[in-house]
Amino acid sequence: MNALANASDDKAKVEVARAMLEVIDNFDRAFGNISPENEAQSEIEAKYKNAYDMIMKAFNELGIKEVETVGTEFNYEVHNAVMSQPSEEYEEGIVIQEFQKGYLLGEECIRPAAVIVAA
Repeated sequence: MNALANASDDKAKVEVARAMLEVIDNFDRAFGNISPENEAQSEIEAKYKNAYDMIMKAFNELGIKEVETVGTEFNYEVHNAVMSQPSEEYEEGIVIQEFQKGYLLGEECIRPAAVIVAA
């Protein structure tokens, strides 16, 4: 393929990923806030997790990866610092918590990760 076709393919991948981010964010919020209380709820959760895993597998096959966050040095190109706070565990400038996942296609940032940075 020529460079123009590759750029067009990458642009389409980024557009699809951005369209799916709200769905992925909703899955992430739900998994973080809801705990099944019985077998029926556990089965439902498993079905939702399967759907989520299928989306993430498709992202992986397209070359879309999550931005590394906690424990990495803050990088303004892939991280959006929503706040900073002192940390006994991490040095200044290191990401200490992730609020929202970020995604990359190769070196292109589809969406920066929303993070807290050690001050």
